[in-house]
Order: sequence, then C-alpha cells, then structure tokens
Amino acid sequence: MNLSFLATRTVPRWFWPVLLGLNFLVHLPFFGLPPKGAHSWRQCNTMAVARNLYEEGMNPLRPRVDRRGASDGVTGMQFPAYEWAVAAGYQVLGFHESIPRVVNWLIFAAGLAAFCALARLLSGSAWAAAVGTWALAWSPELFYHSINALPDVLALAASIGGLYYFLRWYQAEDAQPGSYALALVLTTLAGLTKLQYLAIGAPIAVLILRDLWLRRLPWGRLPALGVFGAVAVGVPLAWYARAVRLIKASGLADFGLELRPADSLSTALRILRENLTSDLPELLVGFPGFVLLLLGLVALVRGGYVRRFWFLPLLAWAAVLLAYHLIELSQMDVHQYYMLPYLPLLMLTVTLGAARLQRQKRGALWLALLLGLQPVAAAIRVIPSRWGGGPREIPAELYYPESRAALETAVPNDALCLVGPDISGCKYFYFLHKKGFGFGAPEDLWNAKPDGSTLLDSAVRHGARYLYTNDSTALGNARVRPYLGREIKQVGEFRVLELRR
Repeated sequence: MNLSFLATRTVPRWFWPVLLGLNFLVHLPFFGLPPKGAHSWRQCNTMAVARNLYEEGMNPLRPRVDRRGASDGVTGMQFPAYEWAVAAGYQVLGFHESIPRVVNWLIFAAGLAAFCALARLLSGSAWAAAVGTWALAWSPELFYHSINALPDVLALAASIGGLYYFLRWYQAEDAQPGSYALALVLTTLAGLTKLQYLAIGAPIAVLILRDLWLRRLPWGRLPALGVFGAVAVGVPLAWYARAVRLIKASGLADFGLELRPADSLSTALRILRENLTSDLPELLVGFPGFVLLLLGLVALVRGGYVRRFWFLPLLAWAAVLLAYHLIELSQMDVHQYYMLPYLPLLMLTVTLGAARLQRQKRGALWLALLLGLQPVAAAIRVIPSRWGGGPREIPAELYYPESRAALETAVPNDALCLVGPDISGCKYFYFLHKKGFGFGAPEDLWNAKPDGSTLLDSAVRHGARYLYTNDSTALGNARVRPYLGREIKQVGEFRVLELRR
C-alpha cells in the first residue's frame, strides 16, 4: 500500500498549508465569539487583565483585575506576557474580542512548528515529526484552547521551543549564540508564564549529568550552562515570589498560586481514574490518537528503546510531570488544561505508534484513516459542547451584544459597582466592563464579616455607587433594601440600581 506521504520518510510541501489551513478554517467561525464554554471564567480573567493593560497602562509589572474593591486592582499573577500581547493588539486595532483568539492561534501555530523541529531532532525523521505535529494540532483539549484567552498555550509553545533550541545549541560543535539566546529567552518565558513548564529542565539536567559522568562535556560550556540554569529558573521563581507578596498585600486572590493536592486518598484515586479513562483518550489525544498512543507504548516496551540515547532524558521529563500531576491533583479534576504540559511526550509516543502501525500489513491504510479521523474527532468533541448554540456558562443577558451593551452603558464605566452573584468573581465584571466589589452568593451581601461589618455596607462606604444583580432574592432582603435607591435599568433578569450612602 503506497499512500504517498505515509509511505515515505519525507514531508511534502503541502503538509504545512494543509495542516494550518484546515485548522484555521475549522476555527474561523468561532474567532469572534466572546468567552464561553468550559473554563470561561479563566478566559474572562485573562481578557480583563489584557483590557486593563490597554486602558490603564501597558506596564506588565502591574497587572490589574476587575474585582478590586476600591483599590487600583494591582495584584500578583503569572507574568502577563500573553495579556500584554493582546493589549498591544488592542492598542493597534482597538478593542475586539477576536484579538485574543487570533493571537493565541498564532502562538499555537508557532508551537506546532517548534514541536515539529523538536520531534525531528529527537527522532531523526521528518516523517515522524510531521505525524506527531499533526496529532498535536488535533488534540481536542489543545484544539479548544488554541483560540481561547489562555496563557497556557504560550507557555506550552515557549517550552517546546526552548527545549528545541537548547538541544540544538548543546549538540552543536560551534558556539551557536543565537540558539543559546533563543533557548534562554523561551525557557524563561515558559516558566514566567506557567511555572510547571520548567519541567523541560528535567531532560536537560539528565543530559548534562550524564555527559559530566562520562567526561564528555567540555569545561568551556559550564559557565554558559550555569547562566542558563540561574536565569531560566531564578527569574521565574523571583517573579512568583513577588506575585505571592502582591496577592497578600492587595488581598486580591483572583489568581491562585498555591499547590493543590487531593484532600483524601479516595478522591485522589477517583481523579486519577478519570484522568486515565476519560481525560487522556477523550481530550488530550483524542480517540484516534489514543489508538496510536497505545501502539506507541507497546513499541516502547518491545522495541528496545530503553537503550536509546534519548530514553533517560525523556523518562526524567515524564517523572517530573508525574510529580507535578500528583501535587496539583485537585486541579486535575476539572481543569484539563493543566495537563497540556504532557502533550509533547504523549505525541512523541504517538509517533512511535504510527511508525509501528505503518510497518504492519495494510498499516499505512489504517494509519491514514486514524490521522484523517483526528480533525473530525476534535471537532465533534469540542464544537457542539463548547462553541455551539448560544451562551454557555454565561447569562444570556451578558452574552448577546444588544442586552450586554444596554447593561454596560447603564452607568459610567469608571463608577465603582457591586456585582453578583457570580461565584467566579470575574465573568460579570468582564462582560459588564465594570470594576469594584463582587459577591458570590446573595447572603454574602448581608452576612457579617469578622469585624462585624457587611460586604454591602463596606462597599457603599468605600464608594460603590451602583448594584448589578440578576438575583431577586437579594433585592427583597430586609437588610439590603435600605441601601437601594432608584432602579436605573432592567434587562431580562438583570437589574441596575443606585446604592444609597
């Protein structure tokens, strides 16, 4: 069976136009959507920070959130490189909700190119690299987040690029300062954006330690390696230490920077079971890719890969990611994008499965079928449930442009507002384009705080002028009514009222 591309060890010229063109076209109808679907709260938080950079100053050292009380909103978070890039797009083109999606897709495309280069360096096969890149592009989880306002895609792309350029520099006989500089910048950026992506340091460390043990590492490389480690690890750690201090000083904890293991053994086992039986086959690699992944694991066991040059470095990478998975296990329950760091290793294993399948009788035909099904599986899994239909995880009044505009323009955007009930603390603020005080449940308005005051009283005393709510029980509460002035506007279930001082 001779299926052109699949039967050769080269990559035809049409590969990249077809891959990127098809991926772009499938995403095209959804670039203009506001945040919606799974993890829309994270998208709203990210886009709010980007909008605040655009409106309140482009200093990335002072990221601001909307739920800020009467403060300036500056708090700690991951380094807002992605948010800054989106804000720069706003500066050039004006505010459009398609800009964060387009920016992320371009980063995603760059990440595909970086992975293809890395896979080719590791495997020595352009064909294997292309197969792995195709599989990566159609990972359902990455397919979804590749056009979402999510900094994890930048961290993933930067980490892959950082590892590729480091290995290129490390293996070169000449100095290659350009590769070294790119490796340092990209690895540092990956760690600044999301600390877990510094897991690429594991294969780097194994390579260096092995070469030191075998006495084949030139002593002249040690200073450059020392600088690389100090900067790539030290700068992100310093940033996150500062971020934690900012969170404590501001009291604005929109971005959690703590470790979150499972709270019990039974919970841990349940999450791990769901990760293995649902998240891995359905979201991370997709069902067609999962077949190739299983074949790749068989190839790992039977193919003598334990003795290969790259086995120990990649095993160390996997071990560090496993440790990360366990210490963040509570997050892995519903936050599947926390597993995006696993994709490079998973797709490298997929390439082994593809190579094994192709060698079988009619294997090229089956491989072509599985690869062809990957875009279909990704689209079926993601589009209807996350982008299809109307609002998802967002109130209809905030989702549709007419009602959203009516609510946003009801009061000035610079007026402090009390907004809720919104358990996320960011969705309502983002769609309403407002800042101020948020409440997650109606009773939060009147329940006494440790100092005896209530959120409602405190918000009014600190300058909140308007209340946005879609909960009628809050408005009917006897402890709330004395603070309510005239009703300014009602749109659907949402009402906007003045607050009495």
